[in-house]
Amino acid sequence: MPGEVIVTLEEGVSLQSVTALRAAGVEFRFVRRIAGTRMALYRAEGLDQNQTLAAAQQLNRQAMVAEAFPNWILRAQKTPNDPLYPLQWHYPLMNLPAAWDITDGSSPPVNVAVVDTGIIAHPDFQGRLLPGYDFISNPAEAGDGDGRDNDPTDEGGDSGYHGAHVAGTIGAATNNGSGVAGVSWGARIVPVRVLGVTGGGSFADILEGIYWAVGGTDLPPGVPPNPNPARVVNLSLGGEAACPNEVGRYFQDLANLGFILVVAAGNENKNAANFVPASCPGVLTVGAVGPQGRRAPYSNYGTRIDVMAPGGDTSQSFTVGGQTFPAGVLSPVLDERGNPFYAFYNGTSMAAPHVAGLVALMLAREPGLDFQTIRDRLRNTSRPLSASDCNRPSGDECGAGLVDAARALGGSGGGTPSPPQTRSLTTYVVGFYCTNQQDCFPYDERRSRLEVIQTSASRIPFTLASLAAGPYLVAAWQDTNGNQEVDNGEPFGFTADASGRPRIIPLRAGEALAGLVIRMRPAEAARLDQARPGIPVQPLEKLVRDRF
Repeated sequence: MPGEVIVTLEEGVSLQSVTALRAAGVEFRFVRRIAGTRMALYRAEGLDQNQTLAAAQQLNRQAMVAEAFPNWILRAQKTPNDPLYPLQWHYPLMNLPAAWDITDGSSPPVNVAVVDTGIIAHPDFQGRLLPGYDFISNPAEAGDGDGRDNDPTDEGGDSGYHGAHVAGTIGAATNNGSGVAGVSWGARIVPVRVLGVTGGGSFADILEGIYWAVGGTDLPPGVPPNPNPARVVNLSLGGEAACPNEVGRYFQDLANLGFILVVAAGNENKNAANFVPASCPGVLTVGAVGPQGRRAPYSNYGTRIDVMAPGGDTSQSFTVGGQTFPAGVLSPVLDERGNPFYAFYNGTSMAAPHVAGLVALMLAREPGLDFQTIRDRLRNTSRPLSASDCNRPSGDECGAGLVDAARALGGSGGGTPSPPQTRSLTTYVVGFYCTNQQDCFPYDERRSRLEVIQTSASRIPFTLASLAAGPYLVAAWQDTNGNQEVDNGEPFGFTADASGRPRIIPLRAGEALAGLVIRMRPAEAARLDQARPGIPVQPLEKLVRDRF
């Protein structure tokens, strides 16, 4: 409060006897004693905040004054009321709550393009989406019966609703009493569909999708201009290749024009310099840390990394309110029935949108920032990772370190956030040998096979070998609480057909089970056996107990 100071007088000096104090050339008049304390409020006219601070310092040097300080204005720490926010450990890790006290990005809103698998209908995107476009030119890859069109809906398949998960981190509807929170409370999402039902997409489609997203006008025939150009583009995609020279020039030109391209470093635990677009100039390249703030085991590394951000690590778990969850990044997807849902994913794909959302906060506060200024500020305000935390010979291989959202916005940073308590998770894959090809049970335990696998990314390859020829049902399960029982909420899945029913796999002599897709979702263990015959809940538990 300009002109107001709170004063404590030395022992033996009566408040009533000191009706005025002089400092900074003005007179501070006694206003009142602060109830229940030895402190009193004094006020002077005509001072601004800086002058008030200087006056308090002068008062501290006076003989009768024990202590004087400004009558500060304190504000509520901005914490969203979204009920799943307590599960988003990844936001405190990057000091985001303190950043929200500076700006939540609501005004002016910043357009962020998510060049990915498209978007879904979900309550957490209500009021958050701008019109997008489907740039997939191959109808088979698009999965929607045609090529390019103005409908960027994610058609599912092997997409995993990746684009929606990324978009939710950037800008899910926040502080609305529902679902999860997004990094920017005001960002508007421009969905650009370039990855299809196999989870992949052509580089040509991706480049044209980026060009459309930023408002390019020299477009292919039939493609209308984007009426809502994006300042920020998130690219949670990539492949192992060098960045072509012309692509590098293209991205650098976009950066020179003020567009901010945020790119995932890749999930191969390799040097990001050998991946595109992560190695290209003109982009912000983001690696991933797990819940303890150390480089996630899958994250690419190297001096091409600009900064690190939370990407999760589902080989670990954390506990909130007595429930245990995989330590991934929580964001919107659809469940197997096409209903709105939330899932824990991990990967540099999840790290990049944390930075894209933070850039949106920075631009909401300072719209004139250019690419180089944003890049420098993010790097200069990040918390460096040691060689040990980076799990590399040098911490420089994790770029400038873990982003600090509050410091990037000009705040103090508020110290080092406390990471959640985590423990290692056990993940099981079981091939049940079916004696009944209708529902697989009873099964032959002697010819079934169980493997423990290490989870370090959202897609984990596994192989079940040395199997007898015959029919198999394959199930996967993550034991989050370590009790070797399938409990409600624990990730669980099985080989399924298009309708979601269990799919039995015929195996010839000498073959191995590999290349299967098993999506684990929170189990409803109490009714799995009854509602869906053929899902091996109790047999899976028995196999685990017998082996371990």
